[in-house]
Amino acid sequence: MPGHFGQKVLKTLGIDPSGHHQSSAEVQLPGRPAVNNDERGLSSPPNNGTYPRLCRLSDGSILSSFTRFPDGQRSLRVAKSTDNGRTFEDFAEVTRAAGDVDNMFLCEVVPGTVLAAFRNHDVGPNGPTHFRITVCRSTDGGRVWQFASQAAEKRPPMGIWEPFMRLGRQGEVQLYFSQEFAHNNQCTMLVVSRDHGSSWTQPICLHGDQDPLRDGMSGIARTFDNGREALLMVFETTRYGPFNVEALLSYDDGATWGWRHEVYRPRQGHNAGSPQIASFADGSLAVVFMTDEDSNQVDWVKNASIKVVFAGPPREGRVQWSQASLVSPASSFWPGIMALDHHTVLVTYDRGGPLAKTVTWNPW
Repeated sequence: MPGHFGQKVLKTLGIDPSGHHQSSAEVQLPGRPAVNNDERGLSSPPNNGTYPRLCRLSDGSILSSFTRFPDGQRSLRVAKSTDNGRTFEDFAEVTRAAGDVDNMFLCEVVPGTVLAAFRNHDVGPNGPTHFRITVCRSTDGGRVWQFASQAAEKRPPMGIWEPFMRLGRQGEVQLYFSQEFAHNNQCTMLVVSRDHGSSWTQPICLHGDQDPLRDGMSGIARTFDNGREALLMVFETTRYGPFNVEALLSYDDGATWGWRHEVYRPRQGHNAGSPQIASFADGSLAVVFMTDEDSNQVDWVKNASIKVVFAGPPREGRVQWSQASLVSPASSFWPGIMALDHHTVLVTYDRGGPLAKTVTWNPW
C-alpha cells in the first residue's frame, strides 16, 4: 500500500511508516524468547548444502531438505531425524538435474504421503528458457520419489519460484509461490490441489497485483485473533528500494488476505528478506529472516546474518513485533523455521552447510 493511504494504514496498525523501530519496552510480549546455543547439522557429515527446510511427519520423525551441487549438477536431498531434530542422517534424493532446480519445500498431505515442491527451470546459454514449479510425491515417508505434476509453468522472461505448501481445513494442499509480472511487480500466487498433488487449480494473485512491489519468499503460520483462527503470511518486499519484511492476515483459511503491515525494516540502505514464520502453542509468532544491516557493505545477498523477531497473537488485525535477536552471524543464508513442541522452534539456515538451532518461548 504505497503512498499516503499506505502510511495511514500502517499507522492504524501501530507501525511507524518512517521505519523507526519500536523499543522492546513498547512491545509487551506474552512470553520471553531465548535463542539457544545448540547448533546442529541437518544431514550426515560432511553436511553440505543450502536452502534448508523442515517437515514434521505424522510418525513424529522430521525430514530436512536442502540443495547440493554434485558434479556440476543440482541435487535435491532429504535427511531424516528420529530424535526430534537433534541429529539427522541422509535419507533420500528427490531429483537431480543439470538445470536450475532449487527452493524445495516438503509437506506431508496424509500419513506417509509427502509432496516435494521446487523450482525446476530449463536454462540455456542466455538464461532460463522455461519456468516450472514441479511437484514430486513419496508414498513411503520420503524414501522413494516420483514425479506428480507441474503446479505451475510459464515461458520467460518473467519467472516463478519459492514454493511453500500447507494443508487447508478440508485437507486440500495450498501451494504458494512467487511470480514476476514486471521488473518492479512480483506477487504471491496460490494454486490448490484436492488429489494429493496430481492436479492444481489455475494460479491466482493473492494481493498487490497492481502494486510496484516485489513480494516474494512467502511463509505462513496458523495463529488466533481473540479466539478466531487466523493465518499470518510473511514475505520480503521492496517498499523502500532494498528488501524489508511485511505480513498479511487471512481469516478464511487463505482464500483472502489483508491487514498488511510491516514486520521488520532494516537500517536505511540495507536489506532484510527471505523470511519464514512459525507459531507457538499460545498463538505467539516467531519470524526469521536474513539481513545485511550489520555490515558496512551492501551487496545482497552477501554479508547476511540470521535474525528473529517475535509477536503475540493478532488482536483485531493488529500485530506488534519485537526488536530483532541474532540467531546466526554473517555469512548465513536462506533461513527456515518449524515448531518442535508447544514452546520451541527449530531455526534452519545455511552457514557453510545446512545448520539449525532452537529458540524457546517461555510464557510469562
